[in-house]
Amino acid sequence: MRLHAQQRDTTLGEVKVSTTRKLFNSIKLNDGAAGQQVKVIDTMLLKRYGMQDMATLLSQQMPVFVKAYSFNGLSTLGLRGASAAQSQVFWNGVPIQNAALGVADISTMPVLFISRANIVYGSSGALFGSGNVGGALMLDNDVPGFDHRYKRLAIATGAGSFGQFSAGLKGAYNTKKWFFSTSAFAQTARNDYGYTTAAGDKAKMPNSTLQSGAAMLQAAYQIKDQNVLQLSAWVQQYDRRIPPALFEPYSAKQQQDRSLRTVASWSRVRSNMLLVTASLINDSYTYTDPAVQLRSQAGVYQYFHEVTWRHWHKKGGSLVLFSPVQVSWLASGADSQRQQRAGIGGTYSRSALKKRMFLSVQARAERVNATNIFLPGAGANYTLVKDLLGLRATVQRTYRMPTLNELYYFPGGNPTLRPEQGWSQDAGYTLNIKRGRTIYYHDVAVFNRNINDWIMWLGGAVWTPHNIASVHSRGVETDNKISYNSGEWGLQLGIATSYVLATTTDSYMPADGSIGQQIPYTPRYNARGSISFSWRKLYLTYGHTYTGYRFITTDESAWLDPYNTGNIQAMYGMKMHKHDVLLNVQCNNVWNARYSVAGFRPMPGINWMAGVRVEL
Repeated sequence: MRLHAQQRDTTLGEVKVSTTRKLFNSIKLNDGAAGQQVKVIDTMLLKRYGMQDMATLLSQQMPVFVKAYSFNGLSTLGLRGASAAQSQVFWNGVPIQNAALGVADISTMPVLFISRANIVYGSSGALFGSGNVGGALMLDNDVPGFDHRYKRLAIATGAGSFGQFSAGLKGAYNTKKWFFSTSAFAQTARNDYGYTTAAGDKAKMPNSTLQSGAAMLQAAYQIKDQNVLQLSAWVQQYDRRIPPALFEPYSAKQQQDRSLRTVASWSRVRSNMLLVTASLINDSYTYTDPAVQLRSQAGVYQYFHEVTWRHWHKKGGSLVLFSPVQVSWLASGADSQRQQRAGIGGTYSRSALKKRMFLSVQARAERVNATNIFLPGAGANYTLVKDLLGLRATVQRTYRMPTLNELYYFPGGNPTLRPEQGWSQDAGYTLNIKRGRTIYYHDVAVFNRNINDWIMWLGGAVWTPHNIASVHSRGVETDNKISYNSGEWGLQLGIATSYVLATTTDSYMPADGSIGQQIPYTPRYNARGSISFSWRKLYLTYGHTYTGYRFITTDESAWLDPYNTGNIQAMYGMKMHKHDVLLNVQCNNVWNARYSVAGFRPMPGINWMAGVRVEL
């Protein structure tokens, strides 16, 4: 596996999957995902955003669309014109999107808890299951180490504008048999930033406070060499008040979210590898709105287990077989709804043409309740010029069942919804040129996806999901970097762009005006540029983000204006009493842009965040 980015690069590198080096915790990505485009978030970047959340990191560093409902509201990830429900999030190989909503709120995920993060672009339903249409965010914790005894502890704190304050710690300890890791994170904020009301008056954002706390524990025991038992637990509470939208004169809404995520695994590596994973997740919420005397409570549970077996052939081939089972159930008052999934799948890969080509074929048979699904896929990588130019391509069938909320939510659920289904194709190339101390990196990806029975929520006082017939998504993404490293100092320039057309090609609703129009909240244009300078232990960077028009109606009759935001970050590392100290200062929205990511939800102007991390 080749990492197409210099080792000092603190932004993002694209990875071309092969069988020569393992960069991922996922067996499926390492051994069965030829042609799949995967971008790795550098570990230094995770440190820079260690006191912030994944939504902030991705919105500032990735050419993806993060839909944020205000500064402390729900934030969801959209990839390549796909909806939030079509973009999955995995933690240690387990899907963690809310089993009822089908989406994951990435603003509630502390970066401090994550040791590895990757973005998988494009559909990979054969590998990761129905529902994986636009791509996936893969989050992983530390891989247990037993080679030598060690211990480490890091303490961090941060403060910023609008009453933001956060504190966290992360520690690990191991022996030749045991491994322990723990993380904790807490934050509070007033979020009383200034904005302009619908009447044009200046005001402070009301009813917008936030309090949250989270803890994570990992424990692992090495029974024998390459034979490991592991347990991970992540508990979290997230309490926030919900400010009024611009059309609301007042809001006293508030929501309390609780989650408990547990994963247990057993892995054995001999001539073959066997991995058994089991997980139980509980998400619950309490929503209150005193203005209408509303109090709503619900809990959703998900049980997941998967057995994965990998076999290497002496001639360079690899066979991975897996059998996942997932059961989700929603408990809301006296009602209880359930969705069951069971499947069996596999991927076979091997090298060809004197190891210049890497091929894989995948297939998954899945049963969701009483519906049978077959998801085939295939991919290939080809090295056209060694260490210089590589090509890639994939084709996948896509499928997504409606979520429990889409089917049964009251009021508004639609039990007659049909599943989304279609095909997707991806292709691209990567060019790496090294001239002395200078590295030129250029990557282009093109994609095409056709989905029938696309699901969208529509309505007024009561919103209801509908199948809007067919959607055609296609686009081009580019990633370009120039890096120079003299040893003591380095300079990097980068720009990433995304052009996405996601248009309705057919509609079940006559004369709705959607034919040929862009799907709501899918920007056609996204771009991110950066310039970074490092000298010894000092790092400075400026990042600029452009997000284009987002239409908020299916007929393009209403839209949100494009916006530009800039971010400056400085980081300095030093030794203090034999301890490593990392200082970090960040200024967000330096041009004080007034904008909204989601309709009628203003975002803050210029704001600051500063933090310190001490390695003990």
